[in-house]
Amino acid sequence: MDMNQNKQFQANLTHARNLFREENAVIRIKELPTMIIGDLHGDLEALNTIISLKEELEPANIIFLGDYVDRGRNSAEVLSRLLELKIASPKNVFLLRGNHETKQMNEKREFFDELEDSDLFNFANIVFEEMPVAALINKKIFCVHGGIEDIRKTTAITKQNSFNYLWNDPSEIPGLNFSIRGRDIRTFGPDIVEGFLHLNDLQMIIRAHSSLDTGYKWWFGNRLLSIHSTLNNHGTPAKGAVCLIKTDQLEIYTYGKTEDGTRIIDKTRYYL
Repeated sequence: MDMNQNKQFQANLTHARNLFREENAVIRIKELPTMIIGDLHGDLEALNTIISLKEELEPANIIFLGDYVDRGRNSAEVLSRLLELKIASPKNVFLLRGNHETKQMNEKREFFDELEDSDLFNFANIVFEEMPVAALINKKIFCVHGGIEDIRKTTAITKQNSFNYLWNDPSEIPGLNFSIRGRDIRTFGPDIVEGFLHLNDLQMIIRAHSSLDTGYKWWFGNRLLSIHSTLNNHGTPAKGAVCLIKTDQLEIYTYGKTEDGTRIIDKTRYYL
């Protein structure tokens, strides 16, 4: 990034930080349709595709589930553009925190190398700490980057205790179990999901965090949906996906690279 880009990026961070500070750890959304986006990881091409789709679908709200930086070549630009979307529509665009929006992850990754400015990098991570952790759509759909910590009320979630919500993964193995990702990270089984949904009177969970070649994956009898929105899966071309929540429907839009460029290649509808 050149000096002018750095100044604009810092201005976006400063403005967005004030907006994030005003938001609770769990955002509550009532208006539909709402569009939900998974990991982007510095993928500018995927972001451009998503913005074009957003303009076509005209959702009332859009939720980004985190992991905006690292892996891709355009972490800073992707993040800056997302912050600009937030600044332009603070009550309709929501940026949740992902595990890559933590210093322990991004200080040894592409985001730090791309910025080449330790002060700006440190400030970005301060701003990340102010981001909301989760979102509730119509009191029925729980959106988060990673997963759930245990069978607990959503009211117990804070910005300070967000670790497992950013890191945990679903598993077909019942209960809470240790994860290969790290000693403090857990996998959660179908029984934990059912208990969490029942306790909070929820219908389903939508999360990101998992790399998927197909763009999305259903778990536990369609009680949990994983979405992955970047077109790159650890260096391998992949399909990306986003979903749109309507009153009684969930639509999944899958996109990928074709001879004619990146475009929507499939639309699937599920009834809620």
